[in-house]
Amino acid sequence: MIIAANNIVFPNITIIPEFIAFLFTLAWVGKYVVPRVNRAMEQRRQVIRQSIEDAEEARRRAQEAEVEYRRTMDRARAEARQMVEEAQKMGDQVRAEMRERAEQEYERIVSRANADIQASARRAAGELRQQVAEMVVEVVDKVVGQAFDEDAHRQLIDRTIAEVEAQSGAAPAQTAPGGRG
Repeated sequence: MIIAANNIVFPNITIIPEFIAFLFTLAWVGKYVVPRVNRAMEQRRQVIRQSIEDAEEARRRAQEAEVEYRRTMDRARAEARQMVEEAQKMGDQVRAEMRERAEQEYERIVSRANADIQASARRAAGELRQQVAEMVVEVVDKVVGQAFDEDAHRQLIDRTIAEVEAQSGAAPAQTAPGGRG
């Protein structure tokens, strides 16, 4: 046996059953294990491929969303700028309207005050004329000692007052009918 163990042509006889067992194991692995591993690998390959496609789709959508976001932000900024400009224009317009109303109110108040002053001046002049006329009539009555025709006195007084007003530049006040101012 020692010869057979060192012989290259006839190696150890147990090699044949080992070789057959190896071939049987290789066939069994090839028939049952390899297809299962190949299926699992193919499924994993498909999952990876689908994940890559999904990632690409997600990246594309993210880019589209970013573009849309920027577009929307630009529109929002433009609208905000436009709103601010419109608000400023409206503010300027309201200020101008308020200024115009204030000026109109000022003019109205001034014209009413002027009218009130002129009316007061006319009343005061009329009252003054009346008082002067009454005082003149009393003085004339006391000096002369007799009563004169009141209408004639009124006409004389009115003429005298008109002459004095003409000399001083004041407008004559109108007297009421019957000689009373």
